[in-house]
Amino acid sequence: MKSQIHTSMNSLKTQWKEKWVNQPSLMLITVVIWSIFIGLCIQAGALLFTFVYSLFNPIVAENLYEGLNLSALLETEIWYYVGVVSILLFIMGQKAYLFYLMIRIFLKINLVHPFSQEVSKLISSISYVAFQIGVAIILASGIFKGLAKRGYELDSAPQLVGNGFEFLLMAALLIAIGIVYKRGVELQAENELTV
Repeated sequence: MKSQIHTSMNSLKTQWKEKWVNQPSLMLITVVIWSIFIGLCIQAGALLFTFVYSLFNPIVAENLYEGLNLSALLETEIWYYVGVVSILLFIMGQKAYLFYLMIRIFLKINLVHPFSQEVSKLISSISYVAFQIGVAIILASGIFKGLAKRGYELDSAPQLVGNGFEFLLMAALLIAIGIVYKRGVELQAENELTV
């Protein structure tokens, strides 16, 4: 068992070394995407930790994450508080998952044979996740506006989620790229059969 793990670790190291030598620009982009992914995970984790802690110590709700103060909402209606933070956590988690899928694409792509079925599926997955994020942000913005009209204080929660139309546009572009990439996979497979 140990020898299998050791062998698989060595092959993984060899693959990484080869990619750095043969495709340094892709690997550099992968490192940047990794850093964004880690930052988004830290952001979601910090909000999750302070949220759970605020349920036991309500003073923590005054500074949940980056100055987000939802203490008034917690004092007035705990279920709205849980709902708002859950929406924020869902959106942050989906953004982190989007970058995780991007990491997988850059680790799988090969410039010698760039078109593969696995990368095509990952591009489709990214477009679906981007669409989900866009819809979630638009719904969250509507919910936040409704709560604000009813007199609930949400501080900077609406600004924290961002703009959903950007993610919808990204999803549309990725769907188009996915269709082109899928056609590239088909052409590459046909080309390999003729050779």
